[in-house]
Amino acid sequence: MEQITTKDKGSFFFGFHDICAWNNNGDKLAALRIDDIYTPPIPGVSCEVGFIKDGHFTRLGSTLAYNYPQGARQQWVGNSGLLIVNDRVGDVWGARVYDTDNVSLVKELPYSAHVITNDGWAFGLDYARLHRVGGYGYTGLKDRTAKDDMPADTGIVKHNIYTGDSSLLLSVSQVASFQNTGNPGKHHYITHLVLNPSQSRIAFLHRCKLKDGGETTRLMTIGTDGSDLRCLATGFLSHFDWKDDNSVAIWGRVGSGIEKLRNSFFYKLIPSDAIAWAKKTIKKFIYRPKPAAKGASLFNWLVFTDEPTPVQSFLAKGVITEDGHPMFCPANRDWLVCDNYPDANGVRTLFLFQVSTQRKINLGQYTMIKDKPDMSQVNAALEDVEASVLKAFDIKNMAFYRSGLHCDLHPRWKKDGSAVAFDSIHEGSRAIYQYDVSSYINPSNKQQLQS
Repeated sequence: MEQITTKDKGSFFFGFHDICAWNNNGDKLAALRIDDIYTPPIPGVSCEVGFIKDGHFTRLGSTLAYNYPQGARQQWVGNSGLLIVNDRVGDVWGARVYDTDNVSLVKELPYSAHVITNDGWAFGLDYARLHRVGGYGYTGLKDRTAKDDMPADTGIVKHNIYTGDSSLLLSVSQVASFQNTGNPGKHHYITHLVLNPSQSRIAFLHRCKLKDGGETTRLMTIGTDGSDLRCLATGFLSHFDWKDDNSVAIWGRVGSGIEKLRNSFFYKLIPSDAIAWAKKTIKKFIYRPKPAAKGASLFNWLVFTDEPTPVQSFLAKGVITEDGHPMFCPANRDWLVCDNYPDANGVRTLFLFQVSTQRKINLGQYTMIKDKPDMSQVNAALEDVEASVLKAFDIKNMAFYRSGLHCDLHPRWKKDGSAVAFDSIHEGSRAIYQYDVSSYINPSNKQQLQS
């Protein structure tokens, strides 16, 4: 394991675990640079956008559209040298496209990009709405749909970065109404778009707040052409990735007593002001959970087929027993890289998992630092966030979008599968690290790993 950049001052980070950080040639790694990591993102304070090559950070510009868990969704456009980065463009959250070969800005776009296909079709989200409802949004612009629980004019926007063609692929209203069980919920939103390997379909999460104070999640998919909207699962669902072109692996639990209660006749009759008491009481009498085996968890890595009637199976039952941030190797989807949340000693573990052998290989462990964040500007950071959301999370964590000052590793692959990159703060500043995993992924080592 080595730190990718050591020659430049400041803290460096990339963001989430669901896109490749390196370009197609593997010689440039997209990155963000910031001086102060102790203050949460606040309106008007930008971070630098650029790439790391040969141990040096090349600055392309700056952005106001970032958070620490997901960065600015900076990503490479296919096999080109173009890098698309979310930013504030006028009075909207849009994107900018940079030519990294000529180190120049080539285009400004009025729509954001959460994911992008190799041929330049970008799919963006409403980050002002995400900020208000506690998703991974950006601070600085008000949510124009704040008074509408299920707006019909926002959702997933599809736009082409070359031609400028654009359309609303799927509205929040459409997804909220799809296979609705009669329990409408509040503050619906769409988040976490991930393209399947062939880039023909998008998996995403549909979430909404419920009158008992909780939140429910649905794992959904839709064609990149807007066809075949599907709900694969409903419950407590967290991080995910496409296992292959036709199935999605996700951490969570479905069919729980809570979900049964929320879909029950009794729940619909209970007034909102009595729901907290009623939830505990009714669960006690109408739901008797089966005791889990000793050491077993009610949560698992689940796999759902992407079809109208999904089939559920398990990914790593009894092997990976906790939530983390998964990414399947683009060059060999038999391999998964993942991390976990800090244990009692503040230690995160980075590991590989091979599906065919069910073997987990620990790569390294990284300890949280004891430094505390600067919360003097927390009000500016959390301006316009719903009061109910602020009550649900520790304010120190929420100011940094749920994770606090201590960053998740969020590992992501090099396209050829030879290395993984991850963010960490264990040495006192945010930095990007890489781990050479070619000795594991190389087919010549398959027999050794199975022995």
